[in-house]
Parts: sequence; structure tokens; C-alpha cells
Amino acid sequence: MTFYGADVAALRDLATTFDAGAEELDGSRTGLRGKLGSVPWQGPGAERYRADWQHQLEPALTRTSASLREAARRLRANAADQERTSSADGGGSSSGAPRPGPSTTPATGPAQGPAQGPAQGATPSRPGFSFSLEGENAQDDAVRNPDGSIRTPATITNTTSGSFDASYDPETGTTTVGAGGGLSSALAVKGATLEFGASGAAEITRTTHSEDGFTTYAGSQKGSLTVSGGAEIKEVGASVAYGNGYEMAFETTVPDAVAGDPTFDPRDISPTDPRSIPVGGSVTLDSKNFTSSDFAGSFEIFAYEESIGTSEGMSKAVERLDENHVRVTTGPTSSLDRSGAVGLDLDVIKAMVGTTGSHETGAMQTAVLDVSTPEGSAAYARYLAGGELPSQDGPGVSESALVSRWSGTSGSSADLTLFGHEMSKEHVASVGDSVAVTRPDGSVSWSGQVAFDDDSRRMEYERAMDANGVEDPSASRLTVSIDLDKNTAGIINNGYLDAAGGRAEAGQTLQITLDGHDERALADQAFGKLMTGFNGATEVVDMNDPLASIVMDGEFGQDPTRKPYDSVVGGLLGQTTDNSMVLDHLARISDDGKLPGTVRVVG
Repeated sequence: MTFYGADVAALRDLATTFDAGAEELDGSRTGLRGKLGSVPWQGPGAERYRADWQHQLEPALTRTSASLREAARRLRANAADQERTSSADGGGSSSGAPRPGPSTTPATGPAQGPAQGPAQGATPSRPGFSFSLEGENAQDDAVRNPDGSIRTPATITNTTSGSFDASYDPETGTTTVGAGGGLSSALAVKGATLEFGASGAAEITRTTHSEDGFTTYAGSQKGSLTVSGGAEIKEVGASVAYGNGYEMAFETTVPDAVAGDPTFDPRDISPTDPRSIPVGGSVTLDSKNFTSSDFAGSFEIFAYEESIGTSEGMSKAVERLDENHVRVTTGPTSSLDRSGAVGLDLDVIKAMVGTTGSHETGAMQTAVLDVSTPEGSAAYARYLAGGELPSQDGPGVSESALVSRWSGTSGSSADLTLFGHEMSKEHVASVGDSVAVTRPDGSVSWSGQVAFDDDSRRMEYERAMDANGVEDPSASRLTVSIDLDKNTAGIINNGYLDAAGGRAEAGQTLQITLDGHDERALADQAFGKLMTGFNGATEVVDMNDPLASIVMDGEFGQDPTRKPYDSVVGGLLGQTTDNSMVLDHLARISDDGKLPGTVRVVG
């Protein structure tokens, strides 16, 4: 640790961080103990694992906490020695002087966190650190008769493992401390194998960073417990794992000017007192419980894998707008992550192809409260007591709304293991997010974005609907950006699609911007191209045409009188992951290469 000798303040900051890590690790260990005790798992195996946790893994985590505290004590002693050495030499270096700002000793309350950061004079050249400890103990016992002979060709392998990691990144101001451990047993007899296991993990992070004029103090803690089991008999096998855990996170953001004040202490900020938040600052609290389940099976050369993760939580945020007004946002959140794969599993080669998908949702209430008024203060008190906000504007309450958020991603994966060498490739088919705001009068506005084909095609949109459910086309916007390669640039340059007279090149981006009227015109062009027969009759020319299946698909079938333009435009621009096909569809329905709206090449 001698490379810290020239920076006494850094030594003491690191010691304080180690002490905080020990405290958090003790808390996570206590939480994991409660989780293990509450898991509905009975029988001799469960009792043995609980005993192993009590007598082996938990004491190991306790020793880790003690080691952190001892390391903190030594760091402080080294800092004191450095100061005495500097004094004996007739002076001290500037790096040995305490830096301005409060200490990082943890305090109760949601706003605790590291108190040093770029806005408070952190030394840019301060070194980071990273270290880890790992250990494993395995015991292999054969099942024997009293005379010592092997009863059956069976063996039992018991394994206990533990790990500890700590790191500090000066570039991001992030300190991470984590620990984990596991217990497992495997029984092998006559070509069959049975395995059972349990593992736990805990991690805490602290971050302080400055960006765009604001300093953020953030932290999180999480823990998990997983129970697993599996069996394999000749060419048939199956394994399953079930886990649950929790995660809590906080974030306090203040203007850099506030963070740079030597008298400022972020631990003084609390959402229970909105006036403790500096103007322009905010406090966010998130918590969630999550579960996970994994299954893998094999039969002869065929293999199947599936993984599902879910979470349920709550998000709360308070933003100080000015001296008297705060914006409060609160509501439940949920998420789902799912992946599956099928393939072949041979002795020397394993090939799996699969799909992945995830999404997160939240239904948030939001309102601006005037805490200088009795009504606004009472509404804030009700929010603190029950987590609810007014659904209507009134005295002391404004801008109330229901905010629905969604984000998700979908894709595919391919994994190949050949003679022990692993190769994998992931393809992101689409990723996007959207926000819908419903106001007390019933009006709704939407905004969002979605990306296709590994971000080579992107769509951004805005929508607005009044209280009677009537959409305002002039308030709608849709912007589509397509990154061009040699093939897609050729479609434009060959005259199939007019990009405002510009010549396209690979590496540029085609940008199409439509308002609500333009979207309707695009849908009308699509219907017109597909539903004008050779004799001028209104009929579908060819329902086997891929373009016809997009335009005429779904809820409106083959009825030419119904033209849900949003579904048509969405199908034209977002149904396929092939950008060349998208441009081909647009060229086919265009009028001599021209499309409604604004079409141009940028970049």
C-alpha cells in the first residue's frame, strides 16, 4: 500500500470506505441469514446446508468484515506516520493536508454517500485499487463398508467456496465491495450423478461524480441466495436453479456550485424534508425484490436451456424546483428477463441458438406541490405516509399526471463450443422505450424511440390525443433514421427513392421525417399501389406479395375502407430487420421515388 503514502487524505478516505464496506457487509450477511432461514426447504439436506452456513460460510464473511476494519486501522496508522514524518522534515506536502468537504463516514438516512468528488477538489492523479480473495475447499469421500472396503462405486464430493472483491475507480469515483460463498454436494454412482447446492452473494457500491454541472452521490446494496440441483443418468440430464434477492439504491444530485461549498454535507439531505434539498437538486430512491429460475435439460445429443428473471419494486423521486415547489414522482416498477436456447450437445462440439427478451414497466404518479401552502404541505405529508399523490390539480397542487413508462429489448444468440473453445454472437433485433402521460382532463401524450437491427435503423415518435380521444396530426412527429451501407445507398442512387436530390454514400444516414398528415398520406399511397387492379377495380393485386401482407395484415384484414395509418406505417418501417427490404417497400409505394414528409441524407 506504499503508493498511497504521499496522499494522507486518500489513505483516510480509503480507510473510511473500508469501514463503511464492513458495516454494509455485516448488514448484507444478516439479511442473507434471514433469507436462508425463510426459504421453504425442509429435510436432512436443508438442515446440513443451514449448518454449513452457520459454521463455515457466515463465519468466513464475519472474518472478512473484521479484515476490512483491520485494514482501515492500518491505513489510518500509516497516514499518521506520514504526517509525523513530514513534520519531522520541517514541513508537509499539500497532498498530506486534509481536503475540504465532509467525511465519508456513513450516516443513517437515504442521502448518505461519499462526500468527495470532482467539485470538491479530488486529486485527478489519485490511484485506484482493486483486489480479490477466493478460496475453495473440496472433499471427496467414497461410500465404504465398516471394514473399509468400498460398498458401491460411489463417491460424494462436498465443496465450500468463498470470495471477496473490492475496487475503487478514480475516473468514475466508484467504490465496490462484494462477497459471496457457496456450498455444494455431488453424488456419483454407477454412471449417475446427483448435485445439490446453495450460494449467497452481497455487494455494495458508492459513487460520486460530476457531469453537466451537477454532482451526484449514489450508492446501492444488493444480496441474493440461490438453491440449485441437478441429475444426469447416461445421456439424459436436467438441472434447475432458483434464486431470490433484493436491491436498494439511492441517488442524490445537486448543482456543482452547491457541492463545492465547504459547508455542504450531502448527508443533511433527506426526502422527508423537501427544504433540505438544494434548489435544482433531487433525491431518488429505488428498491426491488427479484427472483430467478434457470432450467437446462439434455436428451442424448439434444439440449435445451431456459432462464427467467422477474422483479417487483418501488421508485420514488423528489426534485426541488424553486424555493417553494417540489416535483414528486412515485410508483411501482416491474421487469421481466427471459432467454431460451436449443441445440446439439456432443462430446467435442456444442451448438446452441436462442432468443432473448426483456422489458421494464412503471406506472408513476407525478405532481408539483407548493410546500409554502397548507394544501401543498398536507399533500406532501400524505405522500410520505402512504406513498400517494393527488390525482387532480388544486390549491397547492399542479401538473398532476399519470406517467406510464416501458422499455424493452429482443434479440437472438448463437453459441458454439468446439474442442473446449467457446465462440458466441448476439444480435439485437430491437430495443426501445416509451412514455405515456395522462393528465387529469383525460388528454394523453406519447413519446418514445425504438431501434432495429443492432441500432442501424431508429425511430423516434411523438403523439398527442385530446380528452375526447381525437388525435392531433399536426402535433405528431415520426423520424426514421437508417444507416446506409453499399446496398441501401445504391437503392437511393439508382433513383428508386428520392432523397431530395442528394447522392448517398455508405456511412451516411437516410432521415425520413413525417407528421401525422404525412403518415396518413404514406398509408394512402401504400393502399393505392396494392389495391388498384389492371382494370381500375379496387381489389388487392396479390395477397402473396410480402408488402401486401404488411399493409393488409392484422386487425383490418382486407377491408379497403379501413386505413389505420399508424399500423401501416409501423409495419412498413419496423416489421423487418432488413434495411434493404424497408427501402424497397418504400420505393415501391412512392410516387416516382417521392415520399410524403421530408427525406434527406445526412452525415
